[in-house]
Amino acid sequence: LNASRFVASGLVAVCFSTAPLWNALNGRLFQRRPLSGRVLLGGALGIAGLLLLFGTEVLKDLDQPQTLWGLSLALAGTYCFSLGNLLSGAMQRQGQTPLQTNAWAMLIGATVIAAYAGLSGQSPRFDPSAQYVGAWLYLAIPGSVIGFTSYLTLVGRLGADRPAYCTVLFPVVALNVSAAVEGYAWTPAALLRLLLVAAGNVAVFWRGGWPRLSLSR
Repeated sequence: LNASRFVASGLVAVCFSTAPLWNALNGRLFQRRPLSGRVLLGGALGIAGLLLLFGTEVLKDLDQPQTLWGLSLALAGTYCFSLGNLLSGAMQRQGQTPLQTNAWAMLIGATVIAAYAGLSGQSPRFDPSAQYVGAWLYLAIPGSVIGFTSYLTLVGRLGADRPAYCTVLFPVVALNVSAAVEGYAWTPAALLRLLLVAAGNVAVFWRGGWPRLSLSR
């Protein structure tokens, strides 16, 4: 959220789409898992597709000094998301349920945000309007409790690599919603770029054999 104050939202989306690659690298670093060729290829294709889709927005203001800070925040947030994936998977292997690991994540996140708000001098505010309460309930229940518990269930079953590829699809879903309610027009060029994202999806979830890269001697 703070990153989007300094850089375009398309660039934040591209940074967040690197989550599958971070998961693969962190899995290798902390859990000694071999690097999956399908995840590396799929992640690279997906990121390339998003860079082309959001090319104009991504390149805008790259020469501004605050852009580097925004990029750093976006990548730091993505890296923390990746570490959370691996931690949830480890906790599930120790017998905790996805709902429990999600509850811990939400508690820690709420504590960090409350501490940040307090240190920055911000006071809590509540708007009793139907729009505010409705948005708050949507983010809390479908967006957090249901959505992330379902996601962490996949992390426990499939490992952290492949479920994280959904972060590549988030901007694509957002563009489709924009086309439906905001008038975004899909052009032939944009559809071709979208094929790169789709190709990455196929690479990640293809059931055939793929090479695994081992860095051990």
